[in-house]
Amino acid sequence: MFRNLRPATIAVPLMLALSLAACGDPTAQDQGETDASMSDQPGVEVGPVTQGQAQAEAKELALRLASGDLASSEAAVALEDLDRVINDNIVEFPEDMRAGLSEDVASARDALTANDMEGLQEAATRIESKLSGSAATPAAS
Repeated sequence: MFRNLRPATIAVPLMLALSLAACGDPTAQDQGETDASMSDQPGVEVGPVTQGQAQAEAKELALRLASGDLASSEAAVALEDLDRVINDNIVEFPEDMRAGLSEDVASARDALTANDMEGLQEAATRIESKLSGSAATPAAS
């Protein structure tokens, strides 16, 4: 059945479908632009990391969130990255701080959901403080 069809009869509807799919809602497009602009920031690396790398990346993300310089969409991306760094590498953090980090990330997420940027900054400051305290511990590479 498809042998008699010309490539153009398949390509035109496909191109039309792709072009229509590209015309998404502006909010999703803004989020995509934010994601792309932050792709060079911490939290976007893939693959295994050492204890020192995981802690340094989480600390840098927490500092960015605590700074208060991020728009809510940027804060959402940074928080997602921080959550991913911590959860994907939880064994790379000292055992005595794991539960506290998870609680602080949950607190930050709740604050962001409630659009409480001050609460988000406070939770990020707690995370950064915990990670700064662990900096005295030698990091295994």
